[in-house]
Amino acid sequence: MKVADSVFEAISPLFKGDIRLIEVEYVKRNDGMHLVVYIDKDSGVTIDDCVAVNDLITPTIDDLNPTGDAPYALDVSSYGLDKPLKYDWQFKKYENQKVEVKLYKKVDGRKEFVATLLNRDEQKTYFNEANENFSILNTEIAYILPYIEF
Repeated sequence: MKVADSVFEAISPLFKGDIRLIEVEYVKRNDGMHLVVYIDKDSGVTIDDCVAVNDLITPTIDDLNPTGDAPYALDVSSYGLDKPLKYDWQFKKYENQKVEVKLYKKVDGRKEFVATLLNRDEQKTYFNEANENFSILNTEIAYILPYIEF
């Protein structure tokens, strides 16, 4: 099992409150290997949340020793607006907000667009653009990101 997968599996039962575990990555950066734990919360992640999660998961990760004593830095971070929505609760959080959508192939002549996310079910995701509602099969969607307006 990969390092990130084994850590995700080991620490996921520790998340019982409003802070949610989204993803774990084991990545090489300029200063060495990093084990990055991404979290999210409906009201937004604070530095105090990151510190609390770090304190919560460190003993479990230390016991697991996922890297076999190879050195790494543990980073706890908010999931970020540049990351795709993955879970049902994230889609709920962004309902009635603009999202950026990228498709695997063109649908109605386009592969990317920005629209208001209405909702999502097991089969389709529903959008509104220019006061017109439409849906796209989930299997046709590469990813959906929160849209950042400048």
